Amino acid sequence: MKKRIIITLFILLGLSAIPLMFGIFHLYSEAEKVQRSIFVNEVLTAGNNIVDRIDAIIKNDTALFETEAEEVDQDNLDIDDVTSVRQTRKFLIDSANNQPIGVIKTTIYFQENNSQVIANDTEYFTAAFRTLFPLYKESPSPNNLQHSITNSFNIKDRNLIELDSATTNLLCEENLEKIVTEELKKENIDERYDLALYNAFTGQFVVAPTDITPEEILNSEFVFLLKYNEKVSSPHYLIIQFPTVRGIVFKRMSNIMILILVFFVITFTISFVALYSLYRQKKTSEVTNDFINNVTHEFKTPIATISLACEVLADPTMLEDKDIRASYVEIINDENNRLKDMVTTVLETAQLRKGQIKMNVELIDMHELIQKITDSFALMISSSNGIMTVALNADKHTLFGDRTHLTNSITNLIENGIKYSTNSPEILVNTLSDDKHFVVSVTDKGVGIPQKSITKIFDNFYRVPHGNIHNVKGYGLGLGYVKKIVNLHHGRIEVLSEEGKGSTFTIYLPFK
Repeated sequence: MKKRIIITLFILLGLSAIPLMFGIFHLYSEAEKVQRSIFVNEVLTAGNNIVDRIDAIIKNDTALFETEAEEVDQDNLDIDDVTSVRQTRKFLIDSANNQPIGVIKTTIYFQENNSQVIANDTEYFTAAFRTLFPLYKESPSPNNLQHSITNSFNIKDRNLIELDSATTNLLCEENLEKIVTEELKKENIDERYDLALYNAFTGQFVVAPTDITPEEILNSEFVFLLKYNEKVSSPHYLIIQFPTVRGIVFKRMSNIMILILVFFVITFTISFVALYSLYRQKKTSEVTNDFINNVTHEFKTPIATISLACEVLADPTMLEDKDIRASYVEIINDENNRLKDMVTTVLETAQLRKGQIKMNVELIDMHELIQKITDSFALMISSSNGIMTVALNADKHTLFGDRTHLTNSITNLIENGIKYSTNSPEILVNTLSDDKHFVVSVTDKGVGIPQKSITKIFDNFYRVPHGNIHNVKGYGLGLGYVKKIVNLHHGRIEVLSEEGKGSTFTIYLPFK
């Protein structure tokens, strides 16, 4: 599959994901609106219940009016005998138009001997007050009510519409929080909030907010007007403010959000895996084709040589010369062995990939093994005017392993060092040891490996696409074979290389 096809698929997938993302975002927006509406309705329901409870509490507080107390002349009252004072009031209502015309103000004095004395004072509203404040009618909002108060409004009349001390004690912050919390919990709302009780006519807070500023709480969307009665004579608003309604809605939609995120992750993962699989398939196809081309090229030479030798031997005149016939038979045998080695290499690699290779473990003297391997390269090195240096420096050099596969692995590294040297090869084979490992390294001064290719050189069929390396015969199987053999011995292999200066392959084999 060509690269442009994968890029096209990736672009199409990205474009198809755009309307999907918009659709999910629209779905989330609609769900958020629904959840917000549900939350607002729950708060409004709780608010109406709160107003009813406050109204009932105020109306049921009749102790001040039902107390048996004697009237007293306030001017002749002995203040020293008074322990506490409470104030309350009742309205005088004009039965003709059902409007307040005045207030009966009552002050109750509690004395040391638990006796109570009262002082009453009746005060009538001015005409300006009755005009500005028609009781039992709808009141303006808490933000703009102050603008309706004119200069003619009597400050004395204004004091008459404030809550009395008894009602203020009933509607203290602690009691309001208890009522609000209980009613919110009935609606399954257990969120942090701030509250205030605001007298919109005087512009004063009966209960001020604790966590936010007065300006912020006056802009809350949850504002509830207390019911008018004999004690609540002016528009008092209970205001509830949540830190962030969106945050509460988001919290309630956490399950939906998790599902959306999981959906996105699954979709992205499937798309990425699919595209990555296509890319890997493309790379595998490329390296497989390269491998087939390399194998085909490698097989052509011995096959052509054998075919030519057979034609020569088929000539009757060649049968008379035994020496010539023997040389051609030797050529056929050598090329046949070469084909056999090629097939064996491919089959061994296939067995390694399937995990079917058998290990014949025995105690091996690695110095002896390495010496035999390097001796076998003496003729090849000398014919190339190269240098082979062997430094057997390991103190401990016997371990358990498979002699054949270890021989093939070290041989493969030396062969690569020779093949990938542009001039006369210079090979160094060095051994070291510590308490746990026998270490053998093969260093060459060849073309080196680009850094971007170092992580891929142990992949099957991979050959470094750089410089003149493609001119070297091979299938890209050798280093993959070496790494698998080292892994089967529970060891590891490391590579240090610099392009143009050579490479060092180091094998660590455990003694146990």
